[in-house]
Amino acid sequence: MDFLKTLNTLIAFALSTFILLNSCKKTIDDGGIKTGGCTDINSPFYDSIADYDDASCTYAYINQYEITYYPEINPNATWPFTSWDITGTGADADLELKIIEYDSSNYFFSSPVIDNQSPNSPCFWTSSNNEKLYNKRYHWEIYDRDAGPLDNDFIDSGSFNPILIGVNGKVTTFGKHPPENRTQLVLHYEIGT
Repeated sequence: MDFLKTLNTLIAFALSTFILLNSCKKTIDDGGIKTGGCTDINSPFYDSIADYDDASCTYAYINQYEITYYPEINPNATWPFTSWDITGTGADADLELKIIEYDSSNYFFSSPVIDNQSPNSPCFWTSSNNEKLYNKRYHWEIYDRDAGPLDNDFIDSGSFNPILIGVNGKVTTFGKHPPENRTQLVLHYEIGT
């Protein structure tokens, strides 16, 4: 009889332990709820925690290019010829802007020349194609373009990733000259699908 009593006690203990352990076990059930968002890294609104693309992606399209400053004095010129154009004429640089995707051979923007542009006044070019910006590196160059090919002068250049630095419809980037002589390029963009 003692054997049956001990066996019943062991069975009861095992059963109660099993019930106790299973009742404390936590199960995680998200109910199948997933987070939707933009999963395209080329969108300024990319959401890294989204589980699926919910078709909410919008993109940045350039509508205007702006040089807001360039150095007044040509850093590569020798005295007394320190201006961008012919000394004594009072003429400023004739600006041409080129932008290319980094490690590419094709410029996606090559501006017309704007003659006699003051170094301290904004200079604007309108985008004819509303070029889409991607999450990649771009390189830009600004030149003083004059009548003869030997008169053309390199002014400044820089590089940027627009998706990383774009804020409130603007991508602002600076040239490589020291801070007191840095050229500033601003890309104005609109958001669209």
